[in-house]
Amino acid sequence: MNDKSTVTVSIVMPAYKVEKTLARAIDSALAQTFCALEVVVVDDGSPDRSGAIADEYAARDSRVRVVHHPTNRGLAETRRTGATAARGEWIFPFDSDDTLPTNAVQDLYDRAVEHNLDLVYGAWNRIMPAGERPEYHAREGILSGDEFLEYLLDPRCVCGSCFCLGRRALWLNDVFPPVGVRLPSEDILINIRLSAYVRRMGLFNDISIYNYYYNSDSLSVTGTLHRQPLWREHFNKIREELRRRGLDQRLEPLVRQMELHRFAFMMNEVDTSDQWYRDVCHYPSEHFTRKSRVIQRLLRHPWLLRKAVAWNRRAKQWIQKLRK
Repeated sequence: MNDKSTVTVSIVMPAYKVEKTLARAIDSALAQTFCALEVVVVDDGSPDRSGAIADEYAARDSRVRVVHHPTNRGLAETRRTGATAARGEWIFPFDSDDTLPTNAVQDLYDRAVEHNLDLVYGAWNRIMPAGERPEYHAREGILSGDEFLEYLLDPRCVCGSCFCLGRRALWLNDVFPPVGVRLPSEDILINIRLSAYVRRMGLFNDISIYNYYYNSDSLSVTGTLHRQPLWREHFNKIREELRRRGLDQRLEPLVRQMELHRFAFMMNEVDTSDQWYRDVCHYPSEHFTRKSRVIQRLLRHPWLLRKAVAWNRRAKQWIQKLRK
C-alpha cells in the first residue's frame, strides 16, 4: 500500500499566520514512513509568508499541494476546503504549528485496516515550555458511533479534530459548523457531527501519533474565545445536534456536566447575572460524578472556584516535578 505513485492518505493542513512553524510541520509530514501520502496545505488568506512557504515546498516536492483562498474564513472552512481537495481515501487533519512522529500515519493506518475502522485515534504529546507530557484517552478499544458520541461528552475526552485518521467520505458529510458562526471550540462540535456517520472507530493509547505545541499567541491561550456568550452558543449548537438525532434527553446529563467543566476550566470570567450561569448552578446533580458535584458547589462562588482550580493546577505541576 505504500506505493509512491498512489495517494492513500491526505494530510490536510490549514495555514494562517504560521510562517514561523509551517516548514517544521510540513517537514514532519513529509518524513512519514508511510509513503502513499500527500500534504494538502490550505492557505486561508494568510497575510504573512505562509502561502509562499507552502508554494516553495510544492515546487520541489510533488507530494505537496497548495490551495489558496484570498480571504480568511476560519479553521472549519479551511478544513472543509482541504477535505474537498484531498485525493486520498483517508484524511489526517493536521495543524500547521504542530509536528508528527515519523510513524504516526503508518500506525493509525495499520489500526484502521486491522480493525476495519472509519476513524482512529492515538495518544499524543502536549509540548509546553517547561516540558512535555503524554495525553491518553480515558477509554480504549473499538466504539460505535453512538459510543464515540458519549465519550466526546465526557470531560476527560482528549479527542481533538486532529490526532486522528478518518475516511475521507466522513469529512465530506455535513460535519463542519455553519459558515460565520464563531465558537470557542470547533473541534467538539465537528466530532459530534462526525460521530453520526461513524460505524466503527478506535481509541488506542499504545501508539503516540501527534506532537501538540503550546502556542502563547493562540486563541485558546490568550482567552479571546473564552467569553461566556460564545460558550453559551457552543452548547446551544451541541443541543441542536443532539435534538436532531433524538438523543437530547438521554445525553442531557452529560452535556450539563460538560457545561460545569467549561465554566470551571475554560472561561476567563463568569457573569453571575447571566441566566445560563444560574441554571447551571442549580442543575439536579444526582447523576453527576463526584468531581462535577464539587465543581457545581464551587461555581456558586466563582472567586473560590478560581482559587481551587489554580491550586489544583499547581499541585499537578508539583507532582509531575516529583515524578521526574
